[in-house]
Amino acid sequence: MNYFIDTNIIIDLINTGNSTTVKEARQKATELLKPILEASESKIYINRLVMIESLRTIKYIETGIFRRAEETLENFERLDITQEIYDEAIAFSRFCQSIGATTSNKGNCQVLDFLHFITAKHYNLEILTYDTKDFNTMMKAYPKFKETNQ
Repeated sequence: MNYFIDTNIIIDLINTGNSTTVKEARQKATELLKPILEASESKIYINRLVMIESLRTIKYIETGIFRRAEETLENFERLDITQEIYDEAIAFSRFCQSIGATTSNKGNCQVLDFLHFITAKHYNLEILTYDTKDFNTMMKAYPKFKETNQ
């Protein structure tokens, strides 16, 4: 199976903090990805936005960590966000808002969630994320959106 990995999982993997919360998040991300990475037929995809969102969380002085994270992310297949994807993400966001199927009010992050969701749909990928509430809301609204926009 092929997967689009959401930023939150990558951030948990590259976070170098030593607090219990950070360690638990890193363990959770590792446990989620391990069976996927071990399955030879599985591929993980990201887009450039996921890469930017992930790398920006690394402190400027942590150059070694940044380089290792960048190298790791370079190994994932990167998908283009085409104009068609941008247009569909905008239309889908407007549709969700108009039917009251909005996701949590997260400001700019919500825009990226719609872009990631539509990118995954466009390329027929399963979404890997912790943000199941928002993405489940989108999953429920998406068939209605497609029906309406045929």
